[in-house]
Amino acid sequence: MNMATWRLLSPNGPVNILCTRKLATIKSGPKLKHDVEKTILPQKPKKPLNAYLLYFQSIKSKWQQEHPDIKYIELVKKISQEWTKVDLTIKQQLQKQHEDEFAIYKQKLDAYNNSLTKEQRILIIDELKKKKNTSEKNQTKKKLMELGKPKRPLSAYFIFMMNKKADKDSTISQKEWVKNISNEWNNMTTKDKDKYYTEAKQLQEKYNSELKKWVEDMIKSGHSDLLNSHHLLNSLDTKSKRNDSVNKHKE
Repeated sequence: MNMATWRLLSPNGPVNILCTRKLATIKSGPKLKHDVEKTILPQKPKKPLNAYLLYFQSIKSKWQQEHPDIKYIELVKKISQEWTKVDLTIKQQLQKQHEDEFAIYKQKLDAYNNSLTKEQRILIIDELKKKKNTSEKNQTKKKLMELGKPKRPLSAYFIFMMNKKADKDSTISQKEWVKNISNEWNNMTTKDKDKYYTEAKQLQEKYNSELKKWVEDMIKSGHSDLLNSHHLLNSLDTKSKRNDSVNKHKE
């Protein structure tokens, strides 16, 4: 479901208006679909910080003032080290603060869940499914990379851009530089672009060959289900048929 979200302020606090362009999961008729499209979701209560994060927030500003050049990742390490030395009494106080805030959060969350209408619940469920699908796709992609899946090659334009990167003027912004590179590419003749297209074609052919071999190895090692979930088998089959068609046409 494609969804756009706008944050608005109301007299009772911020609300989310979820405006849906397509409600693929809703099958309860046009009336419900119309109601869902106009649904307003109340602001969901935020989980309170745990004891460590309460401590982190309490001293972060002080650390940044005393060490203005410190990188954030280094700041996190330093505060984490400090946390191990914090007096047990202070830790217990912070834990008590967390528990008190969590009890209030639980009450607000129950009230929030009980206040939701049928249309609001449909939107929330649909959004959770969307996030779950995205998460599963990312996990599959990560797993494929861990198994040695070849990386897609650069296009002709990006090969041209990478060749120009060494000569980048440090006085101009990245955005301006990309704009200049794009204009330069668009103004180049086909003949000037040929060498980049040739290189891109060679890299693509190498990638296709490596990918085919890798897929064959994955099938032998019992990873067909992982390949199917990422549509790699269908993709290779389509490429193979397309290449056969091109070769027959040339003959």
